[in-house]
Parts: sequence; structure tokens; C-alpha cells
Amino acid sequence: MIIYGLFSNKREIIGINERNISFIFPKNPRKLLNLVDDKLVTKDLLKDFNIPFSEVYSVFKEVHELKNLDKSLTTDKFVIKPSVGAGGRGIVVIKGRVEDNWVMANGKLITLKEIQKHCLEILEGVYSIDGSPSTVFLESLIISHSSLEKVSFEGVPDVRIIVYKGIPVMAMVRLPTKESSGKANLHKGALGAGIKISEGKTVHAICKDRSVYSHPDTGSSLVGVEIPFWDDILTMATKSFCAVGLGYLGVDIAIDNKVGPLVLELNARPGLSIQNANQCGLKKRLQALDKIDIENISISEKVKIAIKLDMNDWTNE
Repeated sequence: MIIYGLFSNKREIIGINERNISFIFPKNPRKLLNLVDDKLVTKDLLKDFNIPFSEVYSVFKEVHELKNLDKSLTTDKFVIKPSVGAGGRGIVVIKGRVEDNWVMANGKLITLKEIQKHCLEILEGVYSIDGSPSTVFLESLIISHSSLEKVSFEGVPDVRIIVYKGIPVMAMVRLPTKESSGKANLHKGALGAGIKISEGKTVHAICKDRSVYSHPDTGSSLVGVEIPFWDDILTMATKSFCAVGLGYLGVDIAIDNKVGPLVLELNARPGLSIQNANQCGLKKRLQALDKIDIENISISEKVKIAIKLDMNDWTNE
């Protein structure tokens, strides 16, 4: 939902229909959608372009393979994910172990049988949008960068960047809250703080598409927060376009406290609340890039174009 009161120029806003008809359908061929809809396929493509992502420990494609699940739990901290899913559905974060039980992100305990049951549900398609079966995998748990601790509650924040024709055009950092149970999903109550592309600092924040100015759980200001590794993050977002070839793309990046930025996933149909978070519509930015010949230029030049256009208020002059 777009809240028009947040904008000075309503004509710059794009809605779902315009996003789909004018940008997603022309720029995202159907044959390429599976490259981002399946997280494991995405990881293989990212690897080819030397784009860092969280390590995969184990992959389960068949129900009978779950009999050996306990042998795969060689670490006390990991994340369970469906290879095909959206909106955080089916994701379980394990942050520790107490004797024969594991501790989830919300502090509750989960047994081996419960983990097996959850994995079985993923395989059966319980968490898929269309109910189709999905592979389940275990990956490393990201420990959030210390610089974002004051503006996040328990979970791991992530940076969402909209990339159009290989150019980062808009960004926000999604910040977990108590209401969102430590997850960075806006529809669950996480915060979205818009980031100025040319500076890497937050400029405005929302909760459920309404303006907020401080984190409800930590009390810290949400404006002027500097995102670490910003230049690296912009480069990773641009390289992700090169990896999958989708012209309109959402790139989600988390910042690990030890290894730095890691791509979490790519999205062929990123939401539009990022406009509320930035108090700015996407239309002028996308139209500016349609007027520029950006074919056959390097990744570094694409990042420079994004920064230059942002500094010039997204004019192509």
C-alpha cells in the first residue's frame, strides 16, 4: 500500500499494475524467473560471479532423506529454508542448543522431531505460494553487524535494493522488531528505513507504511544511520543483475559481523513500500534510466551512474 501523504509529488509513484505492465513484464522474461524464484539456483549463479552468500550446509529433496537429518545438524546455529518461498514463509532460525533441544530466534525450544516435521512440511509445499513441493536446505546463521544493533531487535536486518537495467535505483534497510518476532519482513511489523543511494545513510523510516522516527524497542533514531560496506553493497547489487539478467530486480543483502555483506536472495517482483520508506516515487528514477544508453558498460561504471544520478536528484543531465 502506498500512502500518498508521504509524497510531495504523487505523479512519481508507481503502483502494482504500472510496475507489472511497464517494468516487470518487459524486463523480466518468464524463462528467467526461476533463476530467482529458487534460492538454490540463485546461489549457484551468484557463485559463478563471485558474489558472497551464506553457506549451505545440507540440502534435502526427498522425504526419506530426512531420516539422516540429525547427522546434518553439526552446528548449533543455522537457518532452515525452503528453496522456493516468499515473504519469509517456512524460514526457521536456530540460534543455539540446550541439551537435546534447539533454541529458535524467539527463544522457544524445538525438538529434532519438530524440526523434521517442519522440513517435511516444506517438502510437501506447505509454505509455497502455489502449494508446490519445495526442496529444503540448511544454511549458516548470519550474525548481524554491530553497527546496526541499536536499530534492530534480535533478528538480522537486511538491505533491499531495487536494481533497474543493472543500476541501483532505490534502497532501504529492513529492521526487525519485537512485533515482527525478530524477522525483517515489513508485513510482519519490521521497519523499513529508506537509504540515500549516494550517501549510504537512512533518510526516513516507516512501520506498516506509516512514518516512524525511532525504533519502538530500542528507542534509537532511524534517521542518519550509516550502512557499513555501502560501496560493496551497491557493487553486489549490480553484479546480481549480471548473474541473472532480470531488468527489474530486488536484491536482499545482510551484513554479517565477521564476513561483511552477503546476498540473502533475489526477487523478481519486489514490493513497492520502498517508496514510502524513501518518501519518493520510483517513476522518475526508472524513466531517467530509460533515456540513457547503459548497454555494455562495466559494473563500476553502473554504480557511478547510480551515485551521480542520485546526487542530481535522478535527472539524466
